[in-house]
Amino acid sequence: MTKSELINNLPECIDNTWLDFIHSEISKISEIEKIILQEKNYTPPLEKVLRFLNVPLNKVKIIILGQDPYPQEGVATGRAFEVGTLKEWNEKFRNISLKNIIRAIYKAYSNEILGYKDIFKKEFKILPPCEIFEYWESQGVLLLNTAFTCEIGKSNSHSKIWNDFTNSLLEYIAEKNQKAYWFLWGDNAKKVTVNIKIDKARKIVTFHPMMCYNRENDFLYGNTNPFKITKNIIDWTGYKNGL
Repeated sequence: MTKSELINNLPECIDNTWLDFIHSEISKISEIEKIILQEKNYTPPLEKVLRFLNVPLNKVKIIILGQDPYPQEGVATGRAFEVGTLKEWNEKFRNISLKNIIRAIYKAYSNEILGYKDIFKKEFKILPPCEIFEYWESQGVLLLNTAFTCEIGKSNSHSKIWNDFTNSLLEYIAEKNQKAYWFLWGDNAKKVTVNIKIDKARKIVTFHPMMCYNRENDFLYGNTNPFKITKNIIDWTGYKNGL
């Protein structure tokens, strides 16, 4: 197989469970690469774009599907919703999606909705942001976006570039791992999976965590909390009892 720069720049070896997929999609990857490398002004950096290929697909229990990387320079990591500049939860950061994810995790373990800052006044026990995403991944959480890059400062700018690749990827995942739960967050995630064969019982569909209001299917205020449904499968806090 001729490897593209995207493949060659992965920080670790591709897990064997993805090799068939990469073989079949190398031409798409090469075409995408030509476009984004010409732009130069994109995020995340090349070596982090396809980092999900290091996660064993046969061990995946949860697929989290968002929209696209954070558009701020130096923030996106290749894992959906991870803020790469953040070391501690009490640091200032602007990424509302991650704040609401933490609020929803807190609700899953406490049955209480609090503001982000108020959660940590209660000494909520959760691994720091520089550890928690890797910990989730080690348990079988695959953190994907529907687009794997975007232009710096422009959300959703590369969605069309990645569309065909993402469709093929999600079809492959659904075929090879039929036991995983899917967290479909927002319109992009719902649209891209509409024709993919996923067991309805394993699809947990909510609004995107960036926009939380008191409405049906709301990520935080609605009756469907994906973290509560799956906390017997994944330790979302890094602490057995969460609180």
